[in-house]
Amino acid sequence: MFAGTLAPSILPFQRAIGAYGSSDLHFLVVGDSLISGQGLREEDRFYWLTKNWLQESFLSEGGRVILKNKSHSGSNVYLNDKDRKALEDAERPLDEFFPSEVNFSFPSISTQVRKAAEEYAEAGIEKNDVGLVMVSGGITNITVKGIIDPFADTSDLRDDIKKYCGDSMKDLLGEIGDAFPKACIAVIGYYPMISPKSSTGDIYNAVLELYGISGPLKPVMNNIVTKQFFKILHSKMTKRSRIWSEDSDRELRGVVAAHNESVGREAAVFVESPIDESTCFATKRTLLWNMAKKGRAEDDMFDHRKETCGEAIDSMGDIDINFNKRFCELAGLGHPNREGAILYAENIKQALEPHFLAEKSASVSSS
Repeated sequence: MFAGTLAPSILPFQRAIGAYGSSDLHFLVVGDSLISGQGLREEDRFYWLTKNWLQESFLSEGGRVILKNKSHSGSNVYLNDKDRKALEDAERPLDEFFPSEVNFSFPSISTQVRKAAEEYAEAGIEKNDVGLVMVSGGITNITVKGIIDPFADTSDLRDDIKKYCGDSMKDLLGEIGDAFPKACIAVIGYYPMISPKSSTGDIYNAVLELYGISGPLKPVMNNIVTKQFFKILHSKMTKRSRIWSEDSDRELRGVVAAHNESVGREAAVFVESPIDESTCFATKRTLLWNMAKKGRAEDDMFDHRKETCGEAIDSMGDIDINFNKRFCELAGLGHPNREGAILYAENIKQALEPHFLAEKSASVSSS
């Protein structure tokens, strides 16, 4: 299965772990809600499962995997101009962090990388001692609404995917590589939002909840007549979701290949999503959080998010940004559930194992 994994091209990871099994591995997580594990308790998030796997498999002789997580829901790759101007006009810092479940576009993923580098330096940790950086990014600059909007132009969607999952992520990987030259960079792939196998009624119900149409009004809006109209929209949304999944995968794979070519070694890997059209939102075998009863999202962090979203949004009252509290409260919708996170962790393991097996072999040979 791992034939050829000890090729010379990946031996530069030797510095990442140092004396194998006894030195610490610094593991940095940056990105948006996908990688931050929206809706999951920390012990169920795939970066935490990855941390445990690395610890048990490669650093069981006294070394530690030391995790630093700067990711948070809503984070743009680079902050959009509108939100940047609003923050600057209000004289608010661009690097102020909030609870990770709160879906603010700021701090950007680029800022997360910079702040992490500063914190490592302040702690006396050399940049070459960071062995693994895991990142997801691109979707929040487009937004889920922008992806599945049935009335929007598909050519604009393709352009946005190229811009944010391609050009912006290429620049970001360059920044990560400059900040942490010896780190393996794991780029996490996205998945289709919805598919023909998704329940039209469940999708429509989620849309109504997001826009605050619940309680007595819901049966009026969600009935056999309106569902027939929504089925037409469902078909268009599915087409756009498929474009998103296929194009974002292609762009992110291209970014990883371009980065590796620019540095002359396999410095980054792409991790494919385990979620497809048979297991995306509102399917019978979904691996994503759905709506629960009484206007609640079914994820584990709904109550926590309901409280922290209100506090965070209230603290931003002087800023000219339209924060939607209900969107924030229901932000767990459509994110990997516990089973989805486990399968993501398995794909991450398969992508990373060749690198750390090569490191182990190199360390044993030099000892």
